[in-house]
Amino acid sequence: MQVANDARLKIESKAVKVTPAPEPEPEPEPAVETTASVTATSTAAEATPDYKSDGSIGAQAVSIAMQYIGIAYAYGGSSPATGFDCSGLIKYVYAQLGVELPHSSSSMVATGYQVSSPIPGDIVWTQGHVSLYAGNGKVVEAANYGSPVRYTEQWQDYAVYIRPY
Repeated sequence: MQVANDARLKIESKAVKVTPAPEPEPEPEPAVETTASVTATSTAAEATPDYKSDGSIGAQAVSIAMQYIGIAYAYGGSSPATGFDCSGLIKYVYAQLGVELPHSSSSMVATGYQVSSPIPGDIVWTQGHVSLYAGNGKVVEAANYGSPVRYTEQWQDYAVYIRPY
């Protein structure tokens, strides 16, 4: 079927009135909390304990990191909006506390100083990966694609512990 070149189509419609959406409220600045209660996304799907900060910079780092449990893994990611990779999470958390770190697990091993016994907030470094020691053999980490930031048992063997402050 062919339509003539001079064919016309008459369409009647009523005027549509559009009301713009209200301006969004500004998001409040994230507060550094000394207590966090969240649900873990580890394979055991256990609940994380209420983490009580002793006020140290390392314990504050753990409290901040626990706020991001469940954020998606993103290679090269360095913010909650875009997701985190392992070093991006650690860098972001410590930046909230005024500690500048590189965005590379291989560079993080050269920051701060190495310790033999970790305390909460120490960086757990193994070749190609970093996590944040949370105490009692647990870490907060952005492990790999498909696994969001999680609170889980430290699984790294032969880890080097770095205190970045």
